Amino acid sequence: MEEVFEEKVLRPFYHTSRNFYLATLFLLAVIGLAGYAWLTQLTQGLSVTGMRTLGAGAPWGVYIITFIWYVGIAHGGIAVSAAIRIMKLKQYKPIARIAELITIITLMMAGLCIIFDIGRPDRAFNMLLYYGERIKTSLLTWDLTVVFTYLVLSITYLVITMRGDLAAIYDRVPKPYRLIYKILLIGYENREREKVEQVSWWLAVCLIVLMALLSGGVVAWLFGLMVSQPGWFSAVQGPYFLTAALASAIAAVIVVAAIIRRTLGWHEEINLDIFKGLSKMLAVLILIYLWFILHEQLTIQYAGPIPEREISNAMLFGRIAPIFWTVIGGLIATHIYLAAQAIRPSLFSLKRTVITSIVVLALFWLKRYLIVVPTLLYTRLPFTEGSYTPTWVEWSIVAGTLAISALMYMIFTKIFPLMELEHGEET
Repeated sequence: MEEVFEEKVLRPFYHTSRNFYLATLFLLAVIGLAGYAWLTQLTQGLSVTGMRTLGAGAPWGVYIITFIWYVGIAHGGIAVSAAIRIMKLKQYKPIARIAELITIITLMMAGLCIIFDIGRPDRAFNMLLYYGERIKTSLLTWDLTVVFTYLVLSITYLVITMRGDLAAIYDRVPKPYRLIYKILLIGYENREREKVEQVSWWLAVCLIVLMALLSGGVVAWLFGLMVSQPGWFSAVQGPYFLTAALASAIAAVIVVAAIIRRTLGWHEEINLDIFKGLSKMLAVLILIYLWFILHEQLTIQYAGPIPEREISNAMLFGRIAPIFWTVIGGLIATHIYLAAQAIRPSLFSLKRTVITSIVVLALFWLKRYLIVVPTLLYTRLPFTEGSYTPTWVEWSIVAGTLAISALMYMIFTKIFPLMELEHGEET
């Protein structure tokens, strides 16, 4: 059985389907369009985007929205993997590395979104050059610190837990890969497995704590501590952001794991019970998030200052209402379906669960829009109401980050094992 399993894990290294090449060409085309759009932005400035200064529109747009979305997805990826190791959830072990890789790639894309939003990429170095001064006054510098630390720990966690597998298959992978493997296996000994388990367990604990700090803390503080912005200044932002992050991330894990299961033929390894468990957790998180939305809107409508109520009215009854009620209706519908199939297992369908998860991802992106944009259009200053419509440049660049994510994932599957092997055990 172990040999059959190992053959399945190694198959992507030697067999490449026509669909893989077609998908690669499509993704490269999207990335090329994004590169052209970014070149246009670099040469002509942020005026080619829909973002405008306060009083005329929204100075933050889809770049920051997508940044928050990516950071949220990153949390659940490593949370799933870390929880599997800490709580010894062997049933979910086949998706542990899949989830780890989601975290690393989405964190990288989150960083790219910040670079795109700055407009002048060279100015990003100012956060490093004046780090000592900024760390005392700027929450964005704290955000940079935590995200970078999170990325380094996530990569370290992935490499440490993968070394035993790389050693086990070293002689069976294509020769061009062996140099990469040799670098990653520097100092490796078969007897290090027990120590690896101890180190990776503590790393998992650190990552779980850092996840709560990053999504429920630093990222939420970027918004929750801005007293000048109506709709942001709130103590509920921490758990609000954390719940959304976990929900969108679990949805991403479901989608990616289902795609890998289908394309690589891992139907036995990634069984349906894994998706059933993840979908139950997703249903619970969506319900909690809906409660937070109700809590937020009730507080604003009954006791909120005038600027807060203006934003709330715009979302409940005004020009932003179509987006708001699309999100609410979509989340209620997805929760009902996921809860129904949890209560009656006969209703479960992997295809419908994947479609539901894709809808959830889209809805949480729209919810980030509702967090970022409306407050910038309805400020406390005596300005007229602004407007914001993303341009082709912004949409192309955001699409490019999605294409880069998918391409990076595909490349990883051709070089490294996506599942932990039993051969990683001590010999």
